[in-house]
Amino acid sequence: MMDGRMPGIPDLSTAVVDVRDVADLHVPAMTAPEAAGQRFIAAAGDTVSFAYIAATLRSRLGEKASRVPERRLPSLVVRAGGLVVPALGEMSGNLGVVRNVEAGRTRHRLGWAPRSAEDAVTADGQSLL
Repeated sequence: MMDGRMPGIPDLSTAVVDVRDVADLHVPAMTAPEAAGQRFIAAAGDTVSFAYIAATLRSRLGEKASRVPERRLPSLVVRAGGLVVPALGEMSGNLGVVRNVEAGRTRHRLGWAPRSAEDAVTADGQSLL
């Protein structure tokens, strides 16, 4: 998205988390007695759309994110492109689908406090500059 190779923004959503927050979560997940045998979701908050990610990058990084697309790609165009471009075909089944995640248990049981989705997206974008 940062390099300008994406011609537009597909109707996709994902959960985001800063890699530093994932690293911080590993120690209590391995050492807290109440974590034994448990799985913990690491997400900065609600699932966010690719359009939200693009807008966050443009607003937070300014000119450095000038190649981030602004226009949305109609799902029909993405599906049609999937007939000839394998990467588009792979994402077609997820167009318009929002899979919500809940990291409340991770926050409460392990005292985990991740950065916001906006901060995670911004840090990710900065790491690609």
